[in-house]
Amino acid sequence: MLAVDNGTEVAEQELFALMSASAVPDLLRVADEPQTVKELSNRADVPLSTAYREVKRLHEVALLEKTIAVNQAGGRHVSQYCRTFESMEVRVTDDGLQIELTGQ
Repeated sequence: MLAVDNGTEVAEQELFALMSASAVPDLLRVADEPQTVKELSNRADVPLSTAYREVKRLHEVALLEKTIAVNQAGGRHVSQYCRTFESMEVRVTDDGLQIELTGQ
């Protein structure tokens, strides 16, 4: 099990499966500051429907943090997402593959 900073535990196999989705690395790469799913989709050049699906999955395993902001233009509340880590390292050990998240 991999413990994420907020106490969430994720099976490393689940994380590897999640990371194998083609859009996930691109979404995580651009999620360095709070952004809406539409902004993440545009920056990562990922279809919006795919971005919504993968952002939801990344949030469920605590790799993306969700915050609520007030949209200045219309006064509406919008959800924004940002990575919960600075870097991800994958290592091959005698016990198998291991993932380490650092920073943020």
